[in-house]
Amino acid sequence: MPTGKIVMLLLMVVLLSSCWNRTELNELWVTAATGIDYRDGQWEVSYQIIVPSAMAGGAGDGSGGGSQPALHVYTVKGETIHQALNLSSLETSRRIYVAHNRVLFIGKTAAKQGLDQLIDYYFRNSESRETVLMLYTDGDASEMLKKLAPPEKLAGAAYAELISKESKQVSIFPGTSVYDFALSLHSDARGIGMPVAALKGEKSEENEKELESIDIIKKTSAPLNMSLSKLAVFQEGRFAGLLNRKESLGLMWLAGKVQNTEIAFPCNDKKTKRSSYMINSSHTQLVPKYNGYRYIMQVRVKVDGSIAEFGCKKNLSKTSEIKKLEKQIEKEIEDTIDAGWKGTQRLGVDTVGYGDIIHRKFPKKWRELKGNWPAEFRRMEIDVQVDALIRLPGLLQNHLGKK
Repeated sequence: MPTGKIVMLLLMVVLLSSCWNRTELNELWVTAATGIDYRDGQWEVSYQIIVPSAMAGGAGDGSGGGSQPALHVYTVKGETIHQALNLSSLETSRRIYVAHNRVLFIGKTAAKQGLDQLIDYYFRNSESRETVLMLYTDGDASEMLKKLAPPEKLAGAAYAELISKESKQVSIFPGTSVYDFALSLHSDARGIGMPVAALKGEKSEENEKELESIDIIKKTSAPLNMSLSKLAVFQEGRFAGLLNRKESLGLMWLAGKVQNTEIAFPCNDKKTKRSSYMINSSHTQLVPKYNGYRYIMQVRVKVDGSIAEFGCKKNLSKTSEIKKLEKQIEKEIEDTIDAGWKGTQRLGVDTVGYGDIIHRKFPKKWRELKGNWPAEFRRMEIDVQVDALIRLPGLLQNHLGKK
């Protein structure tokens, strides 16, 4: 056979083999968010899919007078999570494609059942991604997926951006991914937290139904919106309890995960807080100790920041006044850390990962602790020291209202 024909034959084989399993875009439903519930012995999986015609035609943005939202929610049940995905073919004309999924809502029933099977599903299948961010809801995950997030078209993408920016700019809640959750299942601490998604505003059945309608996009203000309200704590993959915002921020300090945040503080010993300190950088050093009776974690926090708002009638040009303000800021951070420690001790869950640190520091003693770590963690103490530095007091030396 001539060389030219052989080359042509090889090219045809390569071209034919490269597209044998291709799937056209119009055969897929691209998923923006997923919800997991557990009911009557079955997994209930909800998919928030993108409607291409609504995105391309201007429907759903309130500007073109469209009547179709940019997303639709399918809910399917199965004895396993993957079976539920396959059974969706009985209800929709396209295959549900989860590779672009960005947010995973965990319903209350699924959290109590345990998420180890969900994590197994995500790591066992190549299409699912472990970078998906997780949110807990104290209700049904399917109901949260039905809610729009005006003025954004795609609620799932908006929620993912909300979590990412919050962990970088406010640092009250951790941005927990499926990968992070999987690591917690195989860590020594066995604990982890994820933000709680809740509806904030004028709660009523009418307003919740309105949030599922395209008409809400056309309004300048929605009566309800989704917000991050608390921290859901999990131990060994199961829901263990809730912590409020201050307790969650305290845990972030204890874990050394605070990037940027703002601290409100009073002018003196009064409770009214009239000033705020913007943290530009922070560093937490954790050193475990053993006093022969219990373990103590030395927590050394150093923060650097500037005055963002000042309501005290003090002269910031004086070094002595700056030092007093730094002491007030240090006290506020210490109080927040104390609240976070008391919260996690109340639940008895090592969400900060101190078990892993002690294991590395005392590998021989850990053999005795491993089987009884939750009880030992409750007995553990912390020794906190905070060093705050005001690098930039601002352009004004005095409070603007001071004569």
